[in-house]
Amino acid sequence: MNPFLKGLTPPIVGHVDPAFRRVREVFEANFYERGEDGEVGATCHVMVDGRTVVDLYGGYAEPEAGRLWQRDTISCSWSVGKAALTTLGLMLVDRGVLDLDEPVCTYWPEFGQNGKDGVLVRHFFDHRCGVSYVDTPLQEGDLYDWDTMVRAIEQTSPNFPPGSKEMYLNMTHGYLLGELFRRVNGGRKLAQYLREELSGPLDLDWQFALSDADIARTAKVYQKTPAGIMQMVTANPDTVFAKSMRGFRLDEDFNSLAWRKAQIGSGSIHGSARSLARMWAALVRGGELEGKRIMRPETAALATREVVRGTDEILGVPIRFSTGYELNCPPAHPMGPNPNAFGFWGAGGVFGFADPGTLLSFGYAPNFMHPALELGPRGGPLVEAAVDCESRAGA
Repeated sequence: MNPFLKGLTPPIVGHVDPAFRRVREVFEANFYERGEDGEVGATCHVMVDGRTVVDLYGGYAEPEAGRLWQRDTISCSWSVGKAALTTLGLMLVDRGVLDLDEPVCTYWPEFGQNGKDGVLVRHFFDHRCGVSYVDTPLQEGDLYDWDTMVRAIEQTSPNFPPGSKEMYLNMTHGYLLGELFRRVNGGRKLAQYLREELSGPLDLDWQFALSDADIARTAKVYQKTPAGIMQMVTANPDTVFAKSMRGFRLDEDFNSLAWRKAQIGSGSIHGSARSLARMWAALVRGGELEGKRIMRPETAALATREVVRGTDEILGVPIRFSTGYELNCPPAHPMGPNPNAFGFWGAGGVFGFADPGTLLSFGYAPNFMHPALELGPRGGPLVEAAVDCESRAGA
C-alpha cells in the first residue's frame, strides 16, 4: 500500500453501471494491489453519450490529517487545463470573435514584437507559435504573475520560425491564449471567463484562482520525491524543458497558496474527474450536453482532425495534435483503438479523453503523481478497462 497512507485503509465510494464493473475492479486494485505505487486518493468518471456509467472516488485527500476524498473534493489537473482553454477558444471561434487564420497581433498588437507578427491564432492552439519559453529574464516566482508573464511573452523572440514545427507550450500556453481571450472578451481573465462561459453552463467543478472555500476541499499533492518536478529543472537547467519552466518557485510542490490562487492557464486549474468527463462529453456530442450547446458540431469536429505529429522536444514523447487537443498516441497517451479519439494528459497522470466512435468520455484525477511524462501504471489500466467495457456493452 502507498506509504503516504501509513496503514490507513482507503475507502472507495461511488456508482458503476454493471456493464462497467471492470473499471471499479481496476480502480480498487490501484489502491489495494499496487504497493508503494498505489493511489493515495483519486476519482474516475466515465460517460457514454452523456450518460454516467462510472462515478468513483476514494482514498484520502490528505491522509496525515485524516481527510477522506469526498464527492466534492477537487485536485490539481495541471496541463489538462490546456484543454479547457482550447474549448473556450473554440467557443470564440464558433461565435466569430476569433479567426484561426488571423495574425495574433490583430487582436493583441503588442504580441507582434520581435518577429512574432506572423504568428497566427491557430498556432496558439496547435503549439506551433514558437513561444514555448520566454527569452527575457524571469525571477523565481514570476510565473505566477499575469502581467509579468504577458510582458515577457510580448518581448520574447520566437524560439523557432513560427508555424515551422510543433513544440509543446508547457507553461506559456495559458498566458498566450488567456491574454488573447482577455483582449476580445471584455477584459475578463481566465478565472472569470472559465466560470461564466464553460464551468457554469456545463456544471463543471473546474476553476482557476481558488477561493479559501475551494482550498479547504482541495486534495494535497503527493510526490515520491518532494518537489520532484522542480528537481528535474535544477538538475538539467539547460534543457528545453527547464527553459519552459522558468519563473517557477524552485520549492514548488503544487500545494502552495501561490500556485492554487494563480491563474496559470497552463497548469493551475483544479477540479474533478467528473468535470473532465463532462467537458469531453459535450465536445464528442458535437458541442452539446444536457440541452446546453457550447459550439456548433462543425467547430467541435476540429477536435478530431490531426494538424501536427512528431516527437515533442519538451515532453520527449511522440505526440499528435488537432486544433488544441491531443490525439490518441500510445503508449504515452493511449485512448483506446480509435485514432480519432482526443483528450489531454496532465502531469502526474491526470487524464481525460473522448472517443467520437463510441461517444465514450473519460476522466481520471489522482493526487499521487506518477513521476514520468506519461499516463502511468494506474491511469492506463483504467482507460483500458473503460474502453473494453464499452466495447462489450455496445457489441
